[in-house]
Amino acid sequence: MQKCLYIFLFLCLLSTSTIAQPTLDTIKLSLKQKPHLFGKFDSRNSFIDNSRAKIFGLKTGLNFGNRLYFGIGYNQLNPPSKDFDKIIYIENSSGQLERTAAVLRLAYISVHAEYVFYQTKHWELSMPLQFGVGQSYYKYNQFGKRKVIEKDYNFIYEPAISVEYKFVKWAGVGVDVGYRFMFTSYKKLNQKFTSPTYAFKFLLYYNEIVKSVFPNSKLAKRI
Repeated sequence: MQKCLYIFLFLCLLSTSTIAQPTLDTIKLSLKQKPHLFGKFDSRNSFIDNSRAKIFGLKTGLNFGNRLYFGIGYNQLNPPSKDFDKIIYIENSSGQLERTAAVLRLAYISVHAEYVFYQTKHWELSMPLQFGVGQSYYKYNQFGKRKVIEKDYNFIYEPAISVEYKFVKWAGVGVDVGYRFMFTSYKKLNQKFTSPTYAFKFLLYYNEIVKSVFPNSKLAKRI
């Protein structure tokens, strides 16, 4: 699966490298547009130490002319998978060593930018970028208290290519393919976070829904 993603991502980058460069005129024109708020929930599949892992994310920010997006977000590994558990031995109430599983946690705050380099009535191709900083650690319980081990700060860089198809005005489908580069202490955490990422999306365009249902409302004029 990972090898297929590597090949697909390489071909996408190769095919879009000549047309995906944002021109200065496009950026200037987009930034002159009145910005509108946007919100997004996403779920990205990836791999941690060759096992599948899912990252959930929430994003919000400003949309300039439906071509440039800037925002912030929160991301976390969820739900925790037993594939990433670390077996440790802790002292129980009787003073004896007891075998238990420490659960891997990952969460990070991110800044997000996205450039839409191709746009028609139904199709949209874009290049989202995300930079994040957060923490990863193992969590377990001892004597009813939460304990944390191998806590480590990490820095994340996630470039991707996104394709969306809008089959009606307010709904569509899409796919994202990208790569997550994570800079962390592999020796302390013993997990390989750097990985290809992919997501299949069903999209609801809430701004179009609001405009259709409440065309004369203040909210419809702001989005």
